[in-house]
Amino acid sequence: MTREKPTAWNGAGAGRWVIALAALCLAVAVLPAHALLVTIDLGWGYNQNAGGNSLSTYNLQVGSIIQVVMYNQATASPPGPDANDNFTETFGDYTSNPDSLSDTTIYDPESTPSGHIIAYTTEIKQAEYTDDNGNVWWNVWVEFDVVGTYDALYVRVFEMDEFPDGTPASSYWGLSDVYKGTNLIGTWPVGVVDNITATNQNYFEVIPEPGTMALLGLGAVGLLAGSRRRQKHRRGESTLRA
Repeated sequence: MTREKPTAWNGAGAGRWVIALAALCLAVAVLPAHALLVTIDLGWGYNQNAGGNSLSTYNLQVGSIIQVVMYNQATASPPGPDANDNFTETFGDYTSNPDSLSDTTIYDPESTPSGHIIAYTTEIKQAEYTDDNGNVWWNVWVEFDVVGTYDALYVRVFEMDEFPDGTPASSYWGLSDVYKGTNLIGTWPVGVVDNITATNQNYFEVIPEPGTMALLGLGAVGLLAGSRRRQKHRRGESTLRA
């Protein structure tokens, strides 16, 4: 009787096939998810008034901060109307309340409701061309890629052009309508979104992350050390000149 020749699946050969299959599965698992390209045409004041347009009508200014916030409708709820519905991080109360607001809570303007993300941030700019009346207006073309299963978005605007760091400040803020997408593949052209108005007013502040503070501290130490070295060097030079 002759012994049957082992096939490639026996012994060491089978081990190599298992390893190869595992490597293939791992490669598929780490492939990046497909990015969704989102486009929005934001505008303020187009043909607002034949005599001239104004951003103050919307409690905004050139440089006002714009945030595009996204979420998945299956796992997160739409934003509510009030500050505590939209900004989940707070820094206590602004007891001095210099602007006499009914809500003295200090909110983090970079926080969002649960399951929401700030996908894009920009600022209000003057349009490159005038409106039908020949007047200046304001326009921002938003275009960005986002990775994830997001099928709803809204725009958040702030009167302020920079978030305060260290001392709270009040700002008007507001939301657009929520825009919902279906069967989103490749590109989501949200379209024209006009005249978002900042109707609410609250106190805001951002606090640097501990890592940022540590880096700033290291920078200060480095500057101090450099200053001491320069002073020592100058003292040595003056001694030599003497």
